[in-house]
Amino acid sequence: MVVCGASIIPPMKLPAFLSLALLLSGTLHAIEPAPPEGFHAIFNGTDLSGWHGLNPHPPAKLEGEKREANLKQQREEFPQHWRVENGELVNVGTGPYATTDEEFGDLELTLEYKTVAGADSGVYLRGNPQVQIWDITQKTVADKPDRHPNRGSGGLFNNPPKTLGRDPIMVADKPFGQWNQLRIRQIGARTWVWLNTRAVVEGAVMENYWDKTKPLPAKGPIMLQTHGGEIRWKNIFVREIAEPEAKQALASAPLLPNPTVYDAAYGPHPKQVLHFWKAESDKPTPVLFHIHGGGWMGGGRLSGLPAMLPMMLKEGISVVSVEYRFIPEATADGEVPPVRGPLHDAARALQFVRSKAAEWNLDKTRIGASGGSAGACSSLWLAFHPDMADQKSGDPVARESTRLWCAAVSGAQTTLDPQQMKEWTPNSSYGGHAFFFAADPAKKLTQFDAFLAGRETILPWIAEYSPYALVSSDDPPIYLTYNAAPALGQPAKDPTHTANFGVKLQEHCQANGVECELFYPNAPDVKHATAQDYLLERLKAPAK
Repeated sequence: MVVCGASIIPPMKLPAFLSLALLLSGTLHAIEPAPPEGFHAIFNGTDLSGWHGLNPHPPAKLEGEKREANLKQQREEFPQHWRVENGELVNVGTGPYATTDEEFGDLELTLEYKTVAGADSGVYLRGNPQVQIWDITQKTVADKPDRHPNRGSGGLFNNPPKTLGRDPIMVADKPFGQWNQLRIRQIGARTWVWLNTRAVVEGAVMENYWDKTKPLPAKGPIMLQTHGGEIRWKNIFVREIAEPEAKQALASAPLLPNPTVYDAAYGPHPKQVLHFWKAESDKPTPVLFHIHGGGWMGGGRLSGLPAMLPMMLKEGISVVSVEYRFIPEATADGEVPPVRGPLHDAARALQFVRSKAAEWNLDKTRIGASGGSAGACSSLWLAFHPDMADQKSGDPVARESTRLWCAAVSGAQTTLDPQQMKEWTPNSSYGGHAFFFAADPAKKLTQFDAFLAGRETILPWIAEYSPYALVSSDDPPIYLTYNAAPALGQPAKDPTHTANFGVKLQEHCQANGVECELFYPNAPDVKHATAQDYLLERLKAPAK
């Protein structure tokens, strides 16, 4: 009680009262949504306003009064399964899906989610399933061969198997306990998905789950699916896309065709697979052999490919995009050094493609490699390495050549020799993981410090796996492109992709009689503005 302005409150109640007031005040302040410019919040961070409960699958099987009763029951049960906690929309894996009262058409949606092992969730767009959220520690099982949780979240799971977009381009999920950032853009049925800033679906068509003979509805609600375990959502923001922007976006991103052959296995490991797109032709076609980047630690088969794929096919060039074992997987398989795994996977994939020449209508002599970063390094390794064909092998694939017609790559690491890297670019930091080196915090050594200090112990590996070390006069022509001009002997803004690599390799190639064209901003003697231009000319050039 209060007497004449003096507070007379039992001592134990004051801290509890103030703690509650401060907690409520602080929470309300912390959870106030702050959408990016042009977006608005569709979850207010405080209560369930604007949302209702709906799992659309049960009522889809019902009619009349039974359907209406089910819909009513789901709305009534919604607050029993969903709650707001610290500005987060929370569900333990049961009950109807959280569904917006508002319907949306073309949009950009951003949100964050955090889930647990065993949970299975997703985002329905226009009431249609779904952008999938997986527990990526699960494995593919024999009785569900088209269900691939280990390939990552973000794919359009209800699309047909073996089509682009059904599985994500790469694994981009964060470990359990961390928040994932999901960004979705949908224009018509075309759907783009970014997970933790990585593009995992690039403009694939989301099929109408409810009636595959009809297009996706023009509008519908956003639904947050849940079952199997707790999932938390926050910062759910929407930006509606007007017609002029929608038309421009579609015009600038032609729909990619599905592969002619999806996930052709060139080896026993689940990652030893490739996509093949067949160019229509009455005679054998040249081949673009694409190896994606990602430091041999990540990335996906379509990285860097969408811009080239339509034109290559139009010009009568078939396309292959290779997946391969990353360093951790190669290490687990006992590859020594680890980089042997992704490099030899690329070689085996190339041999496999050649073995399919008759079946796929390919000119096995005209295969040009492309890729960015580590994929570029792998392409150059193939270009410069002596032929690995084993004519005595009982395996017909192993008897095929590993040589290339040409290579055109971007942001390539042209050497895996740390001494050369340090001399060319003093702040070099890349490459140690390829040869087992790791940082040593106790000794205050970075991975690159350990790499450089241990160089003398791995000289045979450098000689075998560094592209620069393998250059010889019989090598095919190559094209190198970089985003910034070189500055030899000076620290680089991006030392892993510096044009210093290109300058030194070009010098080395020219000294050995190997054609090497180098592009960077304001570079001299440039004949081709892009890798695509170079590949089109080279792969279609008359035989000498």
